[in-house]
Amino acid sequence: MKLQDLIYFNKLVELKSYTTVSEYFGVSQPTISMAIQRLEKEFNVELINRNQAHRKIKISPHGKVLYKHTDIINRAVEEIKKDMHHNFKVPIRFGLPPIIGNYYFPILALELSKSDILDDLDNIEAGSGKLLDQLRSGEIDIALLGSNEPIESHAIKSKVLTKSDFKIIVSLNSPLAKLKKIKIKDLNNINFISLSNDFIHHNTFNKLCNEHSIKVHIRYRTQDVELLKQLVSEDLGVSFLTEQAISPKDNLVAIPIDDDDLDKFYVSLTYRKTHVLSPKEKQLIAVLINSIKK
Repeated sequence: MKLQDLIYFNKLVELKSYTTVSEYFGVSQPTISMAIQRLEKEFNVELINRNQAHRKIKISPHGKVLYKHTDIINRAVEEIKKDMHHNFKVPIRFGLPPIIGNYYFPILALELSKSDILDDLDNIEAGSGKLLDQLRSGEIDIALLGSNEPIESHAIKSKVLTKSDFKIIVSLNSPLAKLKKIKIKDLNNINFISLSNDFIHHNTFNKLCNEHSIKVHIRYRTQDVELLKQLVSEDLGVSFLTEQAISPKDNLVAIPIDDDDLDKFYVSLTYRKTHVLSPKEKQLIAVLINSIKK
């Protein structure tokens, strides 16, 4: 069985025209026809119901089954092409959410420099949700991602490196600043400064609000974590952040959340299972694992 025959069949199902498929691949129409005949002989089934009167093709039930498999194969072939194109070229396309980057990258930069990797990095910054989509689509190859549970995916290799708690942050002048602990229900109708939708914080806090049947008044949304903390410090609202994003210089009070059902903030090393790692990428992964401890 030839791989190219399967690819021809996959495209024929999509385009439903021998002529169009032959033009797409730049081969003769008989080449496509013979490829389909070889597959039918290989599996001893009819894959295409041919209607000569209307010059149309109809995919048989066996053909529909084969298409499911060839679709996976075709996507894998495209993934291989991307990897072969990018794998041994610099820079390394590396996804890094701002919160994780701000906390860990100063530590990582020294080790990456010692390993002669720093100059090879092309850092792409965005929220973890957006970066996960870019990882799946092949726009980036390796990422540190935040999540409220360990990442499980048939397509993504994931290793939890560390985890931490979420906290409510308030200004020094807030009436809440004196609290030792706070419950999510105590935030009902409070003014809130939110990170944008592609941050895991947004989804995690929304989940908590739904579970505790509360609503908050969102005064401002931002992708800029430093701006968020500044707005909170000016007492324009409270917010919800992982403790890794909070430092003493922020002039904020971080209040522990006293609810048993609170998720943790996981930091995971991720890359596509189909991605063939280059020597530099393997070095990068080793540095990330050794530098970010649980």
